Amino acid sequence: MFLPRSPVDLSSAAIRSWPAYNGGECPRCGAFTGIAFHRTSSGGCPSCAPPPPFSFARSLFVYEGRVREGIRAAKYARKAVPDDALAERLHGAVRNTWSDLFPDDFRPAVVPVPIHPVKYFLRGFNLPALVGRALARRAGWPFAPLALRRCPGAPPQAGSRLTDRRENVRDAFHAPAGLRAPSEVLILDDVYTSGATAAACADALKTAGARHIVVLTVARTVL
Repeated sequence: MFLPRSPVDLSSAAIRSWPAYNGGECPRCGAFTGIAFHRTSSGGCPSCAPPPPFSFARSLFVYEGRVREGIRAAKYARKAVPDDALAERLHGAVRNTWSDLFPDDFRPAVVPVPIHPVKYFLRGFNLPALVGRALARRAGWPFAPLALRRCPGAPPQAGSRLTDRRENVRDAFHAPAGLRAPSEVLILDDVYTSGATAAACADALKTAGARHIVVLTVARTVL
């Protein structure tokens, strides 16, 4: 169901003013940890034990305030989708804040998380796909929107309890039959909550042949 038309400002200038997170984070799953990070014996944080099936995840914004309102307005309130402005911010972080994670010879195929078919029918677009396409264009990376499919029977994650999220996406994603996944993949999503969706997508891509998988999201929920 769509929300009423929103007064949220989704102009490029407004999105350039969104405050990027600059605190501590888990080097593996990217969990926002505040000022300090306390490494566990496995090299990550308690949130990513056991280790996730991707090399690392990073998120640009905390999912709160203007960021949360803006993403929700873009997805649900029929606002113009600010895909290029969001891609500009992500690309800036890739070239600067996260440059050590993205060496020049790393050219991953950008694979957006597929939207639930019912949501696509209602909205007419998939926000991760639009942002992913714009990011791939800016970075000069391949764009592979058909590398993953979402099973129609899988329940949506929005509104689900944290304890249910991993079960919701069990076997929810798969690569098309006969299609080998790119060797290097960047999974792109709008919001990272529990990590269940990212892990399920990474598992499906690994099964299809991907070897090096990283995850980028526009924002992240602080649990």
